[in-house]
Amino acid sequence: MAEFFIEISAQDNGDHLIHKSDCSLLPAKEAIYYLGSISSISSAAKKAGERFARPTGCSQCSPG
Repeated sequence: MAEFFIEISAQDNGDHLIHKSDCSLLPAKEAIYYLGSISSISSAAKKAGERFARPTGCSQCSPG
């Protein structure tokens, strides 16, 4: 399990980026929303989809 956060503001393309708590690209705490302790980035994206349009893993947390 890992702690996941999503950026509150969307990127220019409309994506809301999901980050693990230890990601070096994680924005300041006032710019993110806590998703919870979740088993995978895909599960975090599913949960984030309940509140945010177009959730996606950041390039560092979800390479490939």
